[in-house]
Amino acid sequence: MASRTIWIVVAVVVIVAIIAAIAAMMQKPSPPPSTATTPASTSTTSSASMATTSTTTTSASVKTVTIGALLPLTGALQSYGLGSQCAIQLAVRDANQMFASKGIQFQLVVQDTATDPNTALQKLQTLYSQGIRFIVGPMASSEVSAIMNFAEQNHIIVVSQSSTSPALAVPKPYIFRLVPTDFYQANAIAALLHYLGIKRIVIVYRSDTWGQGLSAAIANASAKYGIKVLGVFGYDPSPSAMPAAEQAAVQKASAALGTPGPDAAFILVVFEQDGVAVAQAAASDPVLSKVRWIGTDGVAGSTTMVQQAGQALAAAKFLATIAAPNPNDPRYQKFVQEYKQYCGSPPVAYDPYAYDAAMFIMTAIAETGSTDPTVINSVLEQWGKNGTFVGVTGPVYLDQYHDRIYASYLIMGVTIVNGTPTWINAGFYNGTTGQITVFPQGQALFSS
Repeated sequence: MASRTIWIVVAVVVIVAIIAAIAAMMQKPSPPPSTATTPASTSTTSSASMATTSTTTTSASVKTVTIGALLPLTGALQSYGLGSQCAIQLAVRDANQMFASKGIQFQLVVQDTATDPNTALQKLQTLYSQGIRFIVGPMASSEVSAIMNFAEQNHIIVVSQSSTSPALAVPKPYIFRLVPTDFYQANAIAALLHYLGIKRIVIVYRSDTWGQGLSAAIANASAKYGIKVLGVFGYDPSPSAMPAAEQAAVQKASAALGTPGPDAAFILVVFEQDGVAVAQAAASDPVLSKVRWIGTDGVAGSTTMVQQAGQALAAAKFLATIAAPNPNDPRYQKFVQEYKQYCGSPPVAYDPYAYDAAMFIMTAIAETGSTDPTVINSVLEQWGKNGTFVGVTGPVYLDQYHDRIYASYLIMGVTIVNGTPTWINAGFYNGTTGQITVFPQGQALFSS
């Protein structure tokens, strides 16, 4: 009995030890989950795969921030919109390389505004519903005008790469424009007309926020040089009114000008698609087809214009102005090379401004570590006062209305190269000195 009792005791002790060991194993913490993450995409995402918030944490150390873009991938500024889209995608790629050490990655969502103000507002509301509070675009001033109230009421940072209408040179707390207003462009156009010896002009313009503001500014600036403005004629820019509306405006301008001559010019304040209709109507007009044509940033460098109306533009020695970076700036030269490699073609028009608009936002977020729109808004305002941010378009100085202080313009022209209508850089207007420099390749376009 004694030995049996000893064995029973031993067995009990063993069983207790086993139970204790099992309990200890059950209390041991499991290994930590893997912290590896997939880098944020720098490409455009479709509406079906959009992020639900503008800021998400993808790991313990990497935060993903989604920015939006409102671009005219269709409509009257389609070719410009496609160029801006690639420029912004390039900016996102570059920002993700630059700010990787700060534990932040950016991704991009693009919405097509179709160059329509109502659509632009609807697409901004879509982005807002998904938690996106930082927007590049839209391009047209009419679109910016349509979204201003919603953006300001909901504290959405909007940085347009190309809105220039003087009508929007007003307080707009959450809206920034990375280009100067058309008061500057009007001065450049008036100086160009004076340089060419023009004494009489007629203006045809698209009747929207941008066209109304720029055409009025051109008329006022030209009058300071003693240039007679014989008529200013607007047209309905909606696709449903095309081409009858443009043709009617051209006929009125022809009648107002009366007779052709080397002292007369036809000013086109147009976008791409409606601009083609205006150019085609003017090319067959007995008066306007015999005078010089002058355009604006609405068509400068436009592939659509040169492809569909290039012969008429070349015959009219067409010149157009557009705000432009210093071509000798190393930052801009590097951007041109990177853009060519990334996008497959050289940058035109507002492509460098689209790049800077995106970098303006992303740099502020990365430097502050904040995604609070009110914080970023204050930073951008301060940077604009001091010229702190220096992009591929140079230092960004902003006035009290968040508009770029910038006065120099590239003068582009259309000429025939190897039998094909082609855009060339014909000259440059220095807004500081008021002087025009004619480039060697553009001399023929400046002759009478």
